[in-house]
Amino acid sequence: MRKSGFTLIEIIVVIMLLGFAVTLFTNFVVQGYKANLFGKEQDLAVQNGRKATEQIAEEIREATQSDRGDYSLDVVAEQNLSFYSNIDSDDDIEKVRYFLNGSIFKKGIIEPSGDPIVYTGTESIIDVSKYINNQSEAIFIYYDTDNNVIADPTTNKNDIRLIRVSLKINVTPEIAPQDYYVEMNAQIRNLKDNL
Repeated sequence: MRKSGFTLIEIIVVIMLLGFAVTLFTNFVVQGYKANLFGKEQDLAVQNGRKATEQIAEEIREATQSDRGDYSLDVVAEQNLSFYSNIDSDDDIEKVRYFLNGSIFKKGIIEPSGDPIVYTGTESIIDVSKYINNQSEAIFIYYDTDNNVIADPTTNKNDIRLIRVSLKINVTPEIAPQDYYVEMNAQIRNLKDNL
């Protein structure tokens, strides 16, 4: 009489095939989860970058002389900008500074103090946007009245009329997808000479 059933080799082959199928399915689910998580993180980073550029543009538009009479633009560099603006709608003009620290875009604020007024108090610094991947690319690009790029804004500070803010965002710059650019132009209202 012959017994029916599976041999040990058949059972081992079935277990290996099931293990292989479970491994493939698990990898598929994990990769889908990672892609979904990355997509959400990238979207959030882009939204924060948009909010940051809108905020910067509005503050640049309102740039004005400091409370002690300094020119409205203080430091004008490719990755660092400081200027005077009333950002909190009080009676004082604050010194505002935007700069990149690693991959974090930051904002510093100094309130005026003393008599005579000085801007040497403690700078309060906040993170404005993360995952900024500009590296050596300019964040701030400066233009004159005719919309020509100013090659050396430091020596031609008085010619600046428009500032472009360009943030390159990428949550994982070492892997795809490509960088996402968020850009905004801001014309300094108090320096307009086409009125």
